[in-house]
Amino acid sequence: MIVSKLTVSEALRFANHDYLNQLHLIQMNLDLGRVDEAKKVIFDQSEHCKILSNINRLQLTETVEWLHTLCWRYPALQLNMTSDVSTPIQSKYDEAIVQYLENTIIHVYDKLDPYEEHQLLLNIETYEDKWNISFHLKGKWEQSPFSIEQNIFNVETYEQTNTSWKYVLHI
Repeated sequence: MIVSKLTVSEALRFANHDYLNQLHLIQMNLDLGRVDEAKKVIFDQSEHCKILSNINRLQLTETVEWLHTLCWRYPALQLNMTSDVSTPIQSKYDEAIVQYLENTIIHVYDKLDPYEEHQLLLNIETYEDKWNISFHLKGKWEQSPFSIEQNIFNVETYEQTNTSWKYVLHI
């Protein structure tokens, strides 16, 4: 499976759709008198926007675009992303990061069990002299172990089963 990049028009259409869904969810909760639930939706969306803003500090055009559009290109994955980006990553890593992340998703995506929830946890952290991107996919799939030679950065795989796949990209 190869999923192409989204056009600007497609990305805007997805963004507008998500935005309207959240507004409808807030309105529905308010109509039902569930003010706390409406406030939680507003808080969650605010936190999501902060994370997306924070990853822009990576200054990696391809990686940031990949992270912003991941949910729209792979809708079977529920994304939970955290970030603490204090310094940018050198641009020489940009294409390699995207390629590695994309290859891992593609490796299992067509084999995901359609009756299971699949959660992808991504944590992006950068510091003055190092960075790491933690990837943890939970769900159920049938696929052989993933292996690809990577020389530009380090990859540490902590777990790779048919229900949990956890690795960290770092330098």
